Amino acid sequence: MLGTTRASRMARPTLSLTLLLSAALALSACGGAQQSGAAAIVDGKVIRDQDVQVVSSQLNAISQEGQKLSPDNAVLTLILAPYVLAEAKRLNKSVSEADARKVIAKVAKPAPSTVTFVQMQLALQGLDQASKAAIVQKLGKAKITVNPRYGTFDATQIAIIPTAPNWIKPQATSPAK
Repeated sequence: MLGTTRASRMARPTLSLTLLLSAALALSACGGAQQSGAAAIVDGKVIRDQDVQVVSSQLNAISQEGQKLSPDNAVLTLILAPYVLAEAKRLNKSVSEADARKVIAKVAKPAPSTVTFVQMQLALQGLDQASKAAIVQKLGKAKITVNPRYGTFDATQIAIIPTAPNWIKPQATSPAK
């Protein structure tokens, strides 16, 4: 091999091995069902972690004392939003973006996800039990994956259930001596 040094010949297998390991790690991350930066994936549509954080911080900035929005509740609302808003639209009970912005007027520049959050909350108040049951039925058929940092989605309870990280093992208490 003319023109190659021993160092460059050794670098090729190392580079190939590095690329192979990187690809394997990328493909196996979060079981392959989760995307980087995703708080949840609902039927292939990504709810970004950044949106969850923005909604939480913007709404917490204007909330009353003791009424803080947790990130897992923000994820849940953003998961429900398309279903609730579609049902409200079907019933001609849509909530406009302008109406949602009035509710959060204290937020200087609300993010689109914050406006959607508020629209969903307002629209949900106008739905009857039959509409809510229809939404629950649709949610039961949807493929919903939640980033483990927030928990898991339970379609029967319409809730995010916290999960303990699998690397934390419960420890048995030893009797006092």
